Amino acid sequence: MDMKTGSFRMGIAAIAATMALVAGGVAMAQGADYQAAKAAGQVGEKPDGYLGVVGSGTSALKAMVDDINIKRKAVYAEKAQAAHATVQEYAFTSGCLLISKTKPGEKYQAPDGSWQTRTSAAPTRDSRCP
Repeated sequence: MDMKTGSFRMGIAAIAATMALVAGGVAMAQGADYQAAKAAGQVGEKPDGYLGVVGSGTSALKAMVDDINIKRKAVYAEKAQAAHATVQEYAFTSGCLLISKTKPGEKYQAPDGSWQTRTSAAPTRDSRCP
């Protein structure tokens, strides 16, 4: 499927299911350490649907991010199969949605790879985002 031309489209129900799982089940597993790192700007959402470490980060922070990303990938794989999409396509769409749901003060990665701090304005997202 060619995401660049927009031929990859997920239904509203599939996108809602992704967000419910990512924001619900996986986020709950992220816990207080994740919330503290997010509030401190140490982690941020990436366009590929995964969490990233902003800056160098400690080994404990990197381990936490790796654990969260493993859980996200498992959810993406399950939902991608049900939606007849690839894991990469499903993760990308989730990344678009997760970045759009960041709150002012939270970090996200712009399409150019730079880390941005969300303001009250809409975040800069990949042009292929739904």
